[in-house]
Amino acid sequence: MDILTLELFDVTVSEALREINRALEAHPGLPLRILLSGDRMLQHNIQRFLDRLGRSAVLRPDGSAWRFDVGGTPLAGMPVGGTPLAGASHPAPAPPAPIRAAPAPERIPAPSPRPLLITCSHLGQGSHDLGRRLLLGVLRELDPAVPWVGLALDGLELLEDPQARALLEQLQARGTRVRISRESQMFATDGGFEVMEDSRWQRLAGRGELTMI
Repeated sequence: MDILTLELFDVTVSEALREINRALEAHPGLPLRILLSGDRMLQHNIQRFLDRLGRSAVLRPDGSAWRFDVGGTPLAGMPVGGTPLAGASHPAPAPPAPIRAAPAPERIPAPSPRPLLITCSHLGQGSHDLGRRLLLGVLRELDPAVPWVGLALDGLELLEDPQARALLEQLQARGTRVRISRESQMFATDGGFEVMEDSRWQRLAGRGELTMI
């Protein structure tokens, strides 16, 4: 049986959902194999999207990556996600659907929040202390769906503030990656966080897919 394979590495959630939707539109009855990283937020959003479309999907490790196996036609007695219902250890295939025009694709959900790049040590041009407190408030209220927070230019001064550093470590612990601009890192320590090539955030900024403060 033919299987369509998609590789979705180093993509945003919205880009991944667009590619999956495009593949399902072009090949509505074909099984789909999706290769992706271990990004839990990306995996969760893909699973929810496939659930809405009624497509059975099973997530499995695949070497150093992960793989979604998406069925072409849901099986009788098999709910979305791949776990058999009670009493259906040998489900029979669903009867073939009559030939008809392909239904209109379901509207893709609104894209998840964009990555955040911090280039300053405090907000505004007034009081430094007030501006720092307001900036830390942004970090406290950060949506868990934001994939990563980057520090560049004067933003690296936050690593020297114990309160700001603690907030960044909390974000990293909950799954929001904290990344340091490589060129900016020449002037400060990386603080134990991941060093990021500047072309990565510059590419996102050029496409309007990055929030910068």
